[in-house]
Amino acid sequence: LGYCSGSPYGSAAWRISSVDSSQKNQKLIVSMKAYISIAIALLIVACKPNPHTPPSPSTIQVDSVYTTAKIEYHGDFYESGHQVYAFDLLSDGLHFDSAGYIVGTGCNLCLSDVFAPTDSISHLPAGIYHMDSTAQDMSFLRGLYFESNGITGSYLLEIKESQIQRITLFTAGEMTIDYTDGDTIMAFTLYTADSIRYNASYIGYSQL
Repeated sequence: LGYCSGSPYGSAAWRISSVDSSQKNQKLIVSMKAYISIAIALLIVACKPNPHTPPSPSTIQVDSVYTTAKIEYHGDFYESGHQVYAFDLLSDGLHFDSAGYIVGTGCNLCLSDVFAPTDSISHLPAGIYHMDSTAQDMSFLRGLYFESNGITGSYLLEIKESQIQRITLFTAGEMTIDYTDGDTIMAFTLYTADSIRYNASYIGYSQL
């Protein structure tokens, strides 16, 4: 993860945009709903007593600080009674161009499905969010690859000169959101399938 670096304090605030669900690609909606159904079924079959339990800690640990963030609000996208958000975090060296594309060299942490309570409209509550397959309040989906639609869930893109060099999927972990003195503070502890632990953080200046 050589491109993941940055100042411990980000000057960039969250850019919030609302996305009309009716304009989403129908194929993506079907695939994502299928993903949630399959993932929940697999979780039940596994019969794990605590879906939030992370893998055993690894001797390998990666730390990253993000300085730019963008969030999208999708409303009750899956018609499940939960508000759905997606966001991108960028490290130093990356930025959004005028067309909304990510350019430069650095790391892009992506969470495509973050679930919040029904009354959390255009706002993510403070607290701890767990990565799992339940699609319940205060949770976010693990990373998964679809041959038809690519990657979804939680993953990391390493980018060099605007080209993706490596993709890492996360399968367990948590994130914490806190609002202190006008700052938005986020902390991540994420794990890959082979138990590599990835720590990340972001400090901005507006509420999510």
